[in-house]
Amino acid sequence: MKYPRLSVVRQGLFFFFMTFAVSGAVAEMTSLPQDPLTLWSEQKPVTPDREKTENGRVFGVDNPSITPFWPENRSADAPLPAVVIFPGGGYVRLAIEHEGYDIARWFNSLGVAAFVVKYRMQEYGFPAPLLDGLRAVRVVRANAEAWGLDASKIGVIGFSAGGHLAASVTTRYDFRESGATDPLEAVSARPDFSILGYPVITLQGEDAHAGSRQALLGDQPSAQLLQENSLENQVKAGIPPVFIVHGIGDKAVPVGNSLVFFNQVQKHNPDSELHVYQTNVHGFGMRKDQGTVTAWPEVLKNWLQHNGVIAAQ
Repeated sequence: MKYPRLSVVRQGLFFFFMTFAVSGAVAEMTSLPQDPLTLWSEQKPVTPDREKTENGRVFGVDNPSITPFWPENRSADAPLPAVVIFPGGGYVRLAIEHEGYDIARWFNSLGVAAFVVKYRMQEYGFPAPLLDGLRAVRVVRANAEAWGLDASKIGVIGFSAGGHLAASVTTRYDFRESGATDPLEAVSARPDFSILGYPVITLQGEDAHAGSRQALLGDQPSAQLLQENSLENQVKAGIPPVFIVHGIGDKAVPVGNSLVFFNQVQKHNPDSELHVYQTNVHGFGMRKDQGTVTAWPEVLKNWLQHNGVIAAQ
């Protein structure tokens, strides 16, 4: 599958990073970025830009970006934890509202800065989404001091196919595209914690999500691509703590995805948790009135507190 190799960060944004890194300045609340920040470009943005939004879903991302969300009340002296958010949508679309912006606002209520990612999808295929995910973590970490963030508390969260991307970043944070150069390559892309909601994990066997596999890898992916992008095969020592939530009756992405991933994760990081709920709903996000699964955000909050990501409230 052909895709453009977008390997040079926009010059203006790069110099913005470097100015703060050299000066050691901490941005005031009024100077924090409020608008989306482009992650990649060549000499200029990809044109024409096919991105469009329909019914709360984003399609055709050509110029990936992160949209920042900041807590309303923050101390100037206390660096914030941060989370990078990957909405789901089968690598075809992004459920940007309920798996993106709603999630960001909830994290803001906990005093966590949030960054919603619009990443490239089926129009580009692998490895473009993974490159966008890694770059998003690097952008946030590179700006940690400037934006008043704690560089040791930068995590990821993703849902469905966005969960596959979050799990890819979690396990493949040292991935490099052959021949590519990146001004931020020296900045670690390893998340400090990872949260996966009903994630696509495996692209092989009966639990594979065929739509995500086709959109990401094309019609006839090689055995090697299937193996490498089935993330139960990528778990290794050094994986950060992982929190997973899934519905036991999920027919879109079977719970076996989370089970096989957690089985590997717990071998390396005992601070991880898996929560399986009595529901067959896929894509529940943080919606209310969904039975017992409605309580999962409170369980996640407790896990974040227990692991020192956020303070007890």
